[in-house]
Amino acid sequence: MGAIKGIILDKDGTLFDYGKVWGPVLSSAISRGLAKAKMPEKRKNECISDFCRIVGVDGDGNTYPDGIIFRHDKLLSATLRVLSLTFHYRMNPWRVWKSVKGILNHEDFGLSERLENMTFPYVKEVIKAMHDRGYIIGIVTTDTDISTELFLKKMEITEYISFRRTKDSPTHKKPNPEAIREFCSEFNLESSEVAVVGDTIVDMEFAKEGKAGYAVAVLTGSGDIEGLGEKADAVYPELKDILSDPVLFS
Repeated sequence: MGAIKGIILDKDGTLFDYGKVWGPVLSSAISRGLAKAKMPEKRKNECISDFCRIVGVDGDGNTYPDGIIFRHDKLLSATLRVLSLTFHYRMNPWRVWKSVKGILNHEDFGLSERLENMTFPYVKEVIKAMHDRGYIIGIVTTDTDISTELFLKKMEITEYISFRRTKDSPTHKKPNPEAIREFCSEFNLESSEVAVVGDTIVDMEFAKEGKAGYAVAVLTGSGDIEGLGEKADAVYPELKDILSDPVLFS
């Protein structure tokens, strides 16, 4: 492995704990959407819980690795699961799927207002430390442009991010390595000079497919240490622990 010069980070589940931040937001959106689809009132809690599992997170901050928000590559099987539950609870299929699509597109969350009361400890400290070491820093996320911008501003790290690819970018989505190739092309880097930091198996596959020089996983998303440990070069409990990484901060 050569010297690392650039770092590509995922956003949700990497810069912060996915369940703690998105759990209440998405479960509230799921509840509103299912209400519009006429979910049975007597089975309301059961219905919301079942759909939360399919989406991938619940109001208590629990995450489910096979949820739609984490495995966009399994959208077809997730769609079939959604339809199955729709018929099980005798709801309007079109309204249910419209709600799920809205969740995937992060529509109507009132995110700006929700972020006002959220804190993101250590994020600025870590990203600034990377920047001060001379790393070129990129963010590659499946979140939207608008949502990503809101988060970066709230975390006060916008000035340190030199490269950004989101759901709205024409770039192929992870694990397709196109974003790594674009990052390398823009900053005249070899892929072996790039580190990828993420929280999912998809992030680690993204690093491998892009021939990244170093892959780091954190446990604040949907992945577990067993699964990520098989794919990553290093695994840490959370983002701040990367400051002790012997490769990035030797």
